[in-house]
Amino acid sequence: MKRWRRMERDTTKQWRLRMETSEIAGNFEEQATKHSAKKTHGGVAGGSREARWAEQLLNPLAAAIESGNVSRAQHLLYVLQELASPTGDPNHRLAFYGLQALTRRLTGGYTATEPKGFRSALIKFHEVSPWFALPNCLANAAIVLASAGGKRLHVVDAGVSHGVQWPTMLEALTRRPGGPPSMVKLTVVDAGSGGPFGSAPEGYDFGPQLMRYAKSIDVDLIVERGEMIGRRRGGDEERVVVCAQFRAGRAGVGFLRAVREMEPDLVVLSEDEEGEGEGLGFGRRVEMMWRFLESTSAAFKGRECAERRIVEREAARVLEEGREGGRERWKEKMEGLGFREEEFTEEVLDAGRVLLRKYDGNWEMTCGRGGGVWLWWKGQAVSFCSLWKPVRHKATTAAAAGYGISFRHY
Repeated sequence: MKRWRRMERDTTKQWRLRMETSEIAGNFEEQATKHSAKKTHGGVAGGSREARWAEQLLNPLAAAIESGNVSRAQHLLYVLQELASPTGDPNHRLAFYGLQALTRRLTGGYTATEPKGFRSALIKFHEVSPWFALPNCLANAAIVLASAGGKRLHVVDAGVSHGVQWPTMLEALTRRPGGPPSMVKLTVVDAGSGGPFGSAPEGYDFGPQLMRYAKSIDVDLIVERGEMIGRRRGGDEERVVVCAQFRAGRAGVGFLRAVREMEPDLVVLSEDEEGEGEGLGFGRRVEMMWRFLESTSAAFKGRECAERRIVEREAARVLEEGREGGRERWKEKMEGLGFREEEFTEEVLDAGRVLLRKYDGNWEMTCGRGGGVWLWWKGQAVSFCSLWKPVRHKATTAAAAGYGISFRHY
């Protein structure tokens, strides 16, 4: 009889907790609905802080896990499990990916993606969103201009494009006055593992396909993999560009020192814009993920598909790592390592502006004084792209100005 009463009390307690959880979850959804009609930057609803209930649950859950408050964490986990969904509006998706990230903090493990699906998702994402497409466009245009006067071009790829970035650059090289360089070498280096889009699935290799494409447009291309440490340039006739797209923060200072020792003609650095000062913890990462999910929802026009799920799952890894801060912090770091920032030419900026017209009207591109280009979503900066040269690097005699190279985008 005592055992039966104890089971009855436990069942009643669980039922009450479930009822309370459902009531709280309903209140959050009602709050979101109430504020969803409010307008945000660009006239699109859904971006106000009042409507972003997922953040109001994830941030205290992260704090409860960090402080070891088991009862508080369990309560918030129940609420999030009621609301989380990989489909629906950005709130439900953020709750889903945030819950996964916090659970992996305790258990570890990722869902594997097939190489073919991974590549398809990257290509589709470039088609519908400028999140990576704009920094890649600016980088490609700057690389082609930097190749002026060189017989050979060596590009060190330390980015997250996994080959998707390079067909456009190769095609642009064929339109240089005098044709492409006699040889183009692309060296893919390890710039730190983990993080959003940081690691391709096992078996993924874009090299053979990219070299076949290069051959079809009469570009002599070599694709290799190697380390950054100890790498040296191949003489005065070679133009060397290091393209570090959203990976330098994970690679560490040792990677950037190796870049400096290589004496490249140009370094392209793109990173997430996270602002400065305090507050670079989990809450800031949740806010960044919100912007990604909201912009991706607009990019896919609300449609569900495998490509969308893959890119959202990759982006959600931002919730599990520390961050580096914004452009000002990167500027301080690069200058400390012996680089000076360069401004983008108007030709490169025009290429970016033309590309951005393809996408949702809530995207903007702005240029900073002294260098740097920012990508904005609904009035919030999401990333920056910048150009750097070694301070004491000897200038090349062939100037890129006047080459009149045009850029096409796919």
